[in-house]
Amino acid sequence: MGTMHQKTWWRNSNERNANIEDRKISWLELFYDLVYVIAISKITHNLSLQLNIPGFLDYFYMLGLIYWGWLNGSSHHDILGANDVRTIFLTIWQIVILSALIVTLNSPAASIYFNTTVVILIMQYYITYLWWSEGIYDKNNRHLNRYYTVIYSLAFALIFSTFFLHQPYLRIVFYVALILNYLPPYFENRALKEKRFEYRLTNSMAERLGLFTIILFGEVTLGVINGISRFQNLTFYHWLLFILCIFIVFTLWFIFFKMIADKKVKKGFIKTSIYAVLFLPIAMSLGIIGVTFERIFISNAVALNDGSMNMKFFLGIFICLFLSGTFCISKLVETSQLYLQAQAKMQKLLLGVIVSIIIISGISRYVPLFWFLLIILSALLILPIAILTLWNNLELSNIK
Repeated sequence: MGTMHQKTWWRNSNERNANIEDRKISWLELFYDLVYVIAISKITHNLSLQLNIPGFLDYFYMLGLIYWGWLNGSSHHDILGANDVRTIFLTIWQIVILSALIVTLNSPAASIYFNTTVVILIMQYYITYLWWSEGIYDKNNRHLNRYYTVIYSLAFALIFSTFFLHQPYLRIVFYVALILNYLPPYFENRALKEKRFEYRLTNSMAERLGLFTIILFGEVTLGVINGISRFQNLTFYHWLLFILCIFIVFTLWFIFFKMIADKKVKKGFIKTSIYAVLFLPIAMSLGIIGVTFERIFISNAVALNDGSMNMKFFLGIFICLFLSGTFCISKLVETSQLYLQAQAKMQKLLLGVIVSIIIISGISRYVPLFWFLLIILSALLILPIAILTLWNNLELSNIK
């Protein structure tokens, strides 16, 4: 990215974050991330109240929109932000807009669509402004931000058109606009190639993605706590279920961070963009795993022939989605030659665990909850045991 050699009280582009090696994440960024996780928590709670096809469609859209907003705001801050007043105000206004979106999700049924759409339009406009304004402050960046400006503006027009449409076209148009919002990086790659610039995700941005995921794991743990708290008289059986669920959450956390943490993302703007987007299914699966943990204890007490949803099946399937996302992300990180063979073995083992959990989920309706959770945990524990064994053997051989 080009830089502007003009320093004012409002804009200090000589100290852009992209130019700071091994930059530490600021407190402002952590606060920004926390507000976005609150938004995800809100839409996840709404999903738990409406577990049906429309509920899932709305959840997928809102999660995609919220993550898109977080990813753009975080990337803009990481690449073009600086320790100046402008960056602070740009971040604060994004927090204000997102907070307003959370408020509108509590609107009455008669006005929720209008209120939410207005805030989504403001959010779309603001993210568009973020990228467009860089071409104003620095002319060298105009060739890089034009794809963002044009495509985001088109998405804005599509969202605005929904005020004049009716079902079933509303969701289609919203989803088309959302897909458009994820396209600019792939067009941007051409511009970067013309400049012979090979982009690599910064360590600070990779760390933020990891911290964002950790907070989501906290939401999953809260789902377990909320689920078990529904019982007024906790028995030994309930505590066993609670322990199994917490261990499942911890095992998922261990697998995820052992396979991708502290590893650099492979070079290339496309690989970097795919890496960042893959955290969307990770966030989605963690959100729904939290919902299933919250509902699974109650639904298990309901007769299976009443037509109620099989929450055990949902839990297994979204654990598989989480593991699949982890597998794909592990393919995009660099691994030292020493650990390359071990990483390949772990990836194959991970695929085997995914297949086994899919099979278990398929027959989950006929398996008691305790045994289902125990089987899932046992399947997952294969990976940490293998990881610790392989890594330990490699370190011992390296010492020798």
